[in-house]
Amino acid sequence: TATEPEMTYKVAISFDRCKITSVTCGCGNKDIFYCAHVVALSLYRIRKPDQVKLRLPISETLFQMNRDQLQKFVQYLITAHHTEVLPTAQKLADEILSSNSEINQVHGAPDPTAGASIDDENCWHLDEEQVREQVKLFLSQGGYYGSGKQLNSMFAKVREMLRMRDSNGARMLTLITEQFMADPRLSLWRQQGTGITEKCRQLWDELGALWVCVVLNPHCKLEEKSCWLRQLRKWGEMDVCPLEDGNYGNELPNITNALTQSSGHSQDAGDSKPPVYQHVPVMTGSQDSGESYLSLALEVALMGMGQQRVMPEGLYAQDKVCRNEEQIIARLQDLELDPVLVQTLRKQCILLLEGGPFSGLGEVIHRESVPMHTFAKYLFSALLPHDADLAYKLALRAMRLV
Repeated sequence: TATEPEMTYKVAISFDRCKITSVTCGCGNKDIFYCAHVVALSLYRIRKPDQVKLRLPISETLFQMNRDQLQKFVQYLITAHHTEVLPTAQKLADEILSSNSEINQVHGAPDPTAGASIDDENCWHLDEEQVREQVKLFLSQGGYYGSGKQLNSMFAKVREMLRMRDSNGARMLTLITEQFMADPRLSLWRQQGTGITEKCRQLWDELGALWVCVVLNPHCKLEEKSCWLRQLRKWGEMDVCPLEDGNYGNELPNITNALTQSSGHSQDAGDSKPPVYQHVPVMTGSQDSGESYLSLALEVALMGMGQQRVMPEGLYAQDKVCRNEEQIIARLQDLELDPVLVQTLRKQCILLLEGGPFSGLGEVIHRESVPMHTFAKYLFSALLPHDADLAYKLALRAMRLV
């Protein structure tokens, strides 16, 4: 800005297969995101590639030098940075002059300017240590209240990475989870036998929902998913891992249980157009099946919502079940019921009434089963314009369960 003095910073960026793999800047900015100077240099390199000189790897340059030039190069380098380089230079010189040293057992020498080999893993730069420090700092600010915005901002960054298919999304989520598991208050809450705070529960729920997105990502390799599953089980076996109801009872841990939770997140703020759903035919043996991915999606949702299942223990877990049910019903209400979807809805409602002990609207209901009144209200409203008799039959069955 005009009020700030002009400063010059040294910025170094390493590339590998069209990805920024490492970044350093002299500004000293401590953040998980790139500083303005790194962004400026990257944009300059993209917009004016001809003005950025392309240099050979340093190993190629050294190969072109004779003995006198090599000696002059080393001595000038030490002179320019003697306080930083001299101890390392003396150590390397002693090892090279020793015939039994480990450095003489290896052919050649490393060259960081030559880039990685084709077999090496390449990924976008992520300052892992800075991510750990920031999450640790936010968690140490007491009660999660003052740090909720910062942590939610980091969660939003992970969602953005996953949306862009950035491999750093899972890496960053792993780092965040490690710091959550290392929070000393978890041990304290367990020793005292008290439940964790409401804000903390919400953050852990968000953490679990993000892991759902990671594990169910169809673009990930099977090896990656197996590795994540082992890590999730390892976290779940730890004594301090919070449980599904937010307390320390007999339920499965939240992290591993998150695989079956809803993966819905709060959407970005701003005006957005409502989704447009279209029928895409399903490739089956019969051309006259009339099935589409949209009708199958509706069928799966109705089957899942209509199953008879036991209400979980704990008020928090019960409240979460109700909230998840409301979110799914809200998505179902966005659908415009055309003849194909109405036929699917009618078929599933008949199956629910005749489904026996497996149906939440069957004739025999367990006293601890999840209530079906909210779901039945949606079915009644959706069916009434198309099949009034079936709609009232469903409504009367649901009222009988009150």
